[in-house]
Amino acid sequence: MKQSHNGNPEPDFSAWSDRIERYLRRGILILAILLCLSQLVLQFPAVRYWMTTTDESEGVPFPGIAP
Repeated sequence: MKQSHNGNPEPDFSAWSDRIERYLRRGILILAILLCLSQLVLQFPAVRYWMTTTDESEGVPFPGIAP
């Protein structure tokens, strides 16, 4: 890391870490939104049947789902 004119590398690191922190926050927000959307979509039986195999593995299928 290059040092600034007074020999202190802290301002450069601070700018770099602020930029990385913004990316991490955006990533966490996007993942949280995707998690909520996926859970919402799995509430619909037809979509759940298409996306997962868990219902087929259980002994009693959910009503309204094709075998």
